[in-house]
Amino acid sequence: MKWILRFFGCCDVLTFFIFITPKFQYLQQNLSYSYFSMGQKAAALWEVLVLFLFLLSGILLLLKKKSGLTISFILIPFRVTFLYFSFDFISYLLYHFGFQNLVSTSQFQNQWFFILLGAEVLRYAYSFFAYYHLSTR
Repeated sequence: MKWILRFFGCCDVLTFFIFITPKFQYLQQNLSYSYFSMGQKAAALWEVLVLFLFLLSGILLLLKKKSGLTISFILIPFRVTFLYFSFDFISYLLYHFGFQNLVSTSQFQNQWFFILLGAEVLRYAYSFFAYYHLSTR
């Protein structure tokens, strides 16, 4: 069980590293240009802060499983809202290893979304089981 939770922690850390650069650049654009509204600026700042929670969740899943699971459960609505899926790093790896034509198609994107959603549901089903198991010890 602990290895699977460590894998989930690594996935959260990878999610942070994949999304932080483009989201931080978007935040810089929002803050430097005056034509963005305050709501857009606040949303861009919020997304960067949520990504740091992913980093915290990943580190805690590697070190303190129960605390990491708690933070991970808090992040469920943000994962759905911002579409930060744990296993989305696979599509980024495919894209950067020369499969741009495959990853860029709308058919792949549509099917990949449902695969990611299903994998995320399975991840949290297992996470709830692991949290229950850790709580009863």
